[in-house]
Amino acid sequence: MLPCSEVHWKILPAVSRELARQLEEERVPRSSIAAALGITCAAVSQYIGGKRGGAKLCASAKAACGKLARKIARGDLAEERVQMEMARIIALAKKSKLGKNDPCVICMGGKTRQV
Repeated sequence: MLPCSEVHWKILPAVSRELARQLEEERVPRSSIAAALGITCAAVSQYIGGKRGGAKLCASAKAACGKLARKIARGDLAEERVQMEMARIIALAKKSKLGKNDPCVICMGGKTRQV
């Protein structure tokens, strides 16, 4: 795979799916979920319905999604901070088997840094 392709096609959709699911559990309206994640309402419906983002996240990435979902639901984060937190979750997921084949700059060759 090309650099970043595994992030683009597998990890980001899995993170988006988990965040959408957890935000819905927090009773956040789908239009607000879409705005927070920078996606369309239709994409939110597909993530929640299981039509997108089928890759499984590691436990630490799922837990981080839950923490981020709670912060978003409370309105504790600015929009740009949500994106930074998503990048951190992607880096966590890259440590799992899900992201082993991608030499993306996010993981910097397997070494992550705090965002």
